[in-house]
Amino acid sequence: MRPIALGAWALCLALPALAAGLPEDAAVDPAAAIKTLSPKVVVNSGRLEWEPYRRDLTAWPTLSHLDRRSTIRPQQAAYSEPLNGDAARGRAIAMDPARGNCIACHTLPGEDWPGSVGLLLLGYKRQGHTNAYVYQQIYDRRVLNPNTVMPPFGAFGVLSDQDIRDLVAYVQSLD
Repeated sequence: MRPIALGAWALCLALPALAAGLPEDAAVDPAAAIKTLSPKVVVNSGRLEWEPYRRDLTAWPTLSHLDRRSTIRPQQAAYSEPLNGDAARGRAIAMDPARGNCIACHTLPGEDWPGSVGLLLLGYKRQGHTNAYVYQQIYDRRVLNPNTVMPPFGAFGVLSDQDIRDLVAYVQSLD
């Protein structure tokens, strides 16, 4: 797909998105088999390219303030030790726009993309959070902060238990 400005993209999709009950600024392509689109940063260009996400997420609420669809209530995670996470796999998930896509919001070490709305994760290990706390943050942050914009990756089934454990291992390793 060719790069296109976000505003123009939203305009192109506004009418079909509204017809599907989605907000006008939803990143979707109603004509595609996998309707949900994922942004891919074109480094040093000021542009985004839009690619199909690995699965269709249109049934779930978006981060748009225009999205008035109901959502599941915040869910407490069922976490138990040992962590058994793989930090290298967690990093791969964090960088993958079709999975965790943490890099879209958070600043991570060694990356050009600065993050925009999430906490700075550089040196996260030094904050001393427990694995259970970090797991809950990724699983469903709404339990800890009802006004968060962070998606509930676990509660919505976007990431598996092992994916979240791998992300916890990665984030807890950031020194």
